[in-house]
Amino acid sequence: MSKLKKYIPILRQCELFKDIDESEILDIIKDAHIESFEKDETIRFRNDPCDEILILIEGETLGLFINEEGKIIQVDHMFAPKTLAVAVIFSSNPKYPVDVVTVKPSKILKVPKEMFIHKLMKNEKLLRNYLQLVSDAFVFITDRFYEITLKNLVQKVCRYLYTIFQKQNSLIIELEMSKEELSREFGVTRPALSRVFLELEKRGVIETLGRKIKLKNIKYIEDYALFF
Repeated sequence: MSKLKKYIPILRQCELFKDIDESEILDIIKDAHIESFEKDETIRFRNDPCDEILILIEGETLGLFINEEGKIIQVDHMFAPKTLAVAVIFSSNPKYPVDVVTVKPSKILKVPKEMFIHKLMKNEKLLRNYLQLVSDAFVFITDRFYEITLKNLVQKVCRYLYTIFQKQNSLIIELEMSKEELSREFGVTRPALSRVFLELEKRGVIETLGRKIKLKNIKYIEDYALFF
C-alpha cells in the first residue's frame, strides 16, 4: 500500500478519479499492481485479452493500428495520467483494439476487472467518472475514424489530381472520370467525394471550372499524393 500511496497525487489528476478523495483512491487501488516498460516497448498487443483497467501513471504511449499491408495508423497519443482502453473491458469479447507502445519509459497501474467492478458498485463517483470516460472514448474514436477516413480520401483525390496533372502537363486539368465514376473507383459515396472537393476548394487548393479543375496549390496536392 505504501508503494502505491506515492502515486496518489498523479492519480488525482486522472479523470477516472475526479472528485474522489485520497482514502477512496487508496481503497480502489489497494490490490493493484505496477508494471514498468522501457522506451519503444509494447505494453499490450492488439487482440490481447483485456481483463484489467490499465492506468498510465508515468510516461507516454501510442495506440497504433497496423493493417495487413503493414501500414501504421496512429489512433491515439496518450500522456500520463491516462486510463487506457477504457471502453473495452466490458465488451462481449474484451480484447485490446490496438497495439499500445511506449514513447518513453513508462509505468502502468493494473487493476483487475473483478476488483474494479466491485469498486464501481460501491462508489457512485467512480461509476459516473467511468461512464463519462466510456462516452468520451466513443466520441473520440468516432471523430478520429472520420478524420482518418477523410484524410485517406483526400490522399486518393490528390493522387488522382496529381496523376492527371503529370499526364496533361497543365495546372488546369480535365477530369478523365465523372464524380460518380470516381466515387465508385475510390469505394466511397458521391456525397463524401463531393465534400472532399469542396474542402479542397475552401482551402484554396483547387478551383472547380465545370468538368475542369484549376490546381491552385500544386505543392499541397503533391505532398498528399506522394508523402502521406
